[in-house]
Amino acid sequence: MPSFHRIVTSRLRLPAVFLLALALSLGISLAAPPEVAAQNALTQNKQRAVPVKASPKKKKPRKRAEPKPESLPWPDNVKALAGASGAVLVVDHHARPDENSELISLNPDKDYVPASILKLVTSASALVALGPDYRFRTDFYLDQNLNLWIKGYGDPFLVSEELCFIVEQLKLRGLAKVNGIYLDASFFQEGEVVDGSTFTLNPYDAYNGALGVNFNTVNFLIDSSDQIVEFNECTPLTPIALDMRKKHVPAKKRKKKTRSFSMNISESPELALEHAGQLIRELLVKNEVTVEGTVIIGREVPPELKPFYEHLSTKNLQEMIVEVLKYSSNYVTNQIFLTMGAEIYGAPGNFEKGKLVVDDFLRAFELPRLTIVEGSGLSRNNLLTARQMSEVLKVMEPARILIKSASDGSVYYKTGTMTNIQTLAGYLERPGRPNEPLAFVILLNGTYAPGTREKILSALKAHFVDESDKEVS
Repeated sequence: MPSFHRIVTSRLRLPAVFLLALALSLGISLAAPPEVAAQNALTQNKQRAVPVKASPKKKKPRKRAEPKPESLPWPDNVKALAGASGAVLVVDHHARPDENSELISLNPDKDYVPASILKLVTSASALVALGPDYRFRTDFYLDQNLNLWIKGYGDPFLVSEELCFIVEQLKLRGLAKVNGIYLDASFFQEGEVVDGSTFTLNPYDAYNGALGVNFNTVNFLIDSSDQIVEFNECTPLTPIALDMRKKHVPAKKRKKKTRSFSMNISESPELALEHAGQLIRELLVKNEVTVEGTVIIGREVPPELKPFYEHLSTKNLQEMIVEVLKYSSNYVTNQIFLTMGAEIYGAPGNFEKGKLVVDDFLRAFELPRLTIVEGSGLSRNNLLTARQMSEVLKVMEPARILIKSASDGSVYYKTGTMTNIQTLAGYLERPGRPNEPLAFVILLNGTYAPGTREKILSALKAHFVDESDKEVS
C-alpha cells in the first residue's frame, strides 16, 4: 500500500475537458502564459478562501483556595496558626489528680522572648515583696541657707498634678523663698540603663531614675501660630522643654491646629534628672515662691537634715499595677522593679537586686526560675517557656482582676509586642465554673501575620468558653 506522502505528491493526469472547465470557472485566459495563469488562479483562490476561525484557548482550571487556618476544625486551627515554632498552652490548674490538666500543649518547654507579658511576673513579685498598700516616697528638706533638697525614692507616678499638690504643701508649711534646689537620686544606682533600650524619643524608651517627673518625658503644646505653650497649668515650660522643641519639632510655615507632644528625654539620665528640678523650680515660681538659685544634681542630702515635708504617692502599689497592666508602661514597671530591689536588698537599687527579688518570689511559691535581665519585657535577653509562665499564672490567679479584661469579662489577658514577637497570657473564664479559670499562654517568636495571636485566642475562647466550635449532636 502506498504511503500517505506518495499519494499527495504523485503527478495527476486529468482530461483536457476537465482542464478547460477548470480554467473557465477560475476566469483564467487560455491565451495567458502558464506562469501568469498559475498566478491568477492563486490570487482568485486567496480571495475566495473562507477564513478559518482559531479554536478558543482553553482556560486553565483555577487552583482550589486553601482554607484559612482559623477556619479549620479544633485543634487544627490552633496548630496551623501557631505553626511548628509557636507555643500554645492551656492549663486547668483546678483539674483533679486523675485528669489531664494540660488541655492543649504545643512547644510548652521551648524558650521564647516574652516581651511585655513579663510585666505579670514583675507585678506579682512586687505585690508579694512590697505589699499592695506600699506607697512611694519623695522627701523634701530645707537647710539653714534656704536651699531646698529633694530626695526621690523611685515614685513612677510623680506627675505634674502630683507636683502641684506638693508645692501647695510646701507653701502651707511656710516655704516662701528658695536659694538653690539640690536633687538626690542616690536611691537608685547611677547610670542604670534598661537592656533593650533604643534611646529614641518614644516614651517607652525613657530612662529610669530615683527622681523622675512625668515618666521622664517632656510635654508641651504647639499652638496654631506654631508657638510652644505649656501643656497645662501644672506643666510649665522648662529650658529643657524649650530646647527639645527647637531640636526635634521644626517650625512650620503653614498654620495648623494645636498639637501635643510627649518626648522622652533621651540624651542622658542626668538631663532627665535636671528636668525634674527645672519643672519643680518653675512651679514654685508660678506659685509665688521666690527662687534665686539654680538646679544642682548629683548631691546627697546631708545626714543632719530633717525632712521639711514627706510626700507619699497618691496611688498605692496595687493601683499602680492596674495601670501597668493596662497601659504596659516600661518606665513604670522598671521603677517598681528597681525600687523593690532597693527596699529588699538595700540602696542603691539596680537591676541585679530586682532580679534577686523575682528569684525570691519564684522560690517562695516553688516556681521554676526564669531568665530575666529587667522587669518590663523590653529586653530580648529575657526568656521563659509557656509552662513556666502558666505556673506564674497559677499563683497570680486570685489577683487576675488587676489584669485588663475583655468587655464581656470572659478573658483576662496581657499582651506582649515587639518586632517579630507576639505574646499573650492570661485566663479564660469558664461558664458555670466561677473562680476556676483556665490559664493560657501564647508565645510567637518569628515572622507571623499581624493578629495571629488574637486569632489563636479567639479559637481558644470559642472552644473552652463559648463552646461554639463543637458539633451539636
